[in-house]
Amino acid sequence: METRIQGAGPALVLIPGLGCDDRLWLPVGERLAGEFRVVYPSVWGRGSLARVAEELGEVLDRIEAPRAFVAGLSMGGYITFELLRRRADRIAAAALVDTTAFGDTPERRVKRDQVLDLIRRGGFEQVLETFAASVLAPYHREGPLRDLVVEMGRAVGPEAFAADAAAIRDRGSYEDVLERADLPLLFAAGADDPLTPPEVAERMSRLARQGRHAVIPRAGHLSPLENPEATARVLGEFFGRGERP
Repeated sequence: METRIQGAGPALVLIPGLGCDDRLWLPVGERLAGEFRVVYPSVWGRGSLARVAEELGEVLDRIEAPRAFVAGLSMGGYITFELLRRRADRIAAAALVDTTAFGDTPERRVKRDQVLDLIRRGGFEQVLETFAASVLAPYHREGPLRDLVVEMGRAVGPEAFAADAAAIRDRGSYEDVLERADLPLLFAAGADDPLTPPEVAERMSRLARQGRHAVIPRAGHLSPLENPEATARVLGEFFGRGERP
């Protein structure tokens, strides 16, 4: 797995969501690189969330980080849950951002199947347009942020996007992970996240043994892009108060 590393200090792995690359987390990572060794892994296109988690364990071995802080957004949150399920010993603390531990409803699975079918029929550009509108807060759906979301999707490409979308559809629930994980967990959501709103983050925090939750103001489902300053502040405070890996 290719990685990009920035800064020095305890390892902080920033895992992107569906259709996103390093640029999702870069505005946050740049703000935290003075305190952490920020790792941006290229997780897209594997077709298996569990496989990505195993590869991330290999990344930690390669960079000689016995334990690390981890933050994952949306699909990156699911990958973080897979890490917690398989290799919790490698995680000092984790932030689950704009994500959910709860499985898809039947209606949501149908929508994911419709996206996959449209990609197979050559409609990837249409998928990206709809995707950008669905993840950003209403006040960010026009302009440079919308353009960047589409550009990242194009860079990831239709095959990798489809493989990841199928893996997300088939992931199941991570409620068992919430109940077992005995380490600091932060659940953060954009105030205007249309997909995993703040009440989902709060609900997860109540189920976790060491859970807390935070709301990112003026952000939708892509908090690191929509409000990087607030996201960096929330993560910096959370990881800064934890035990150093």
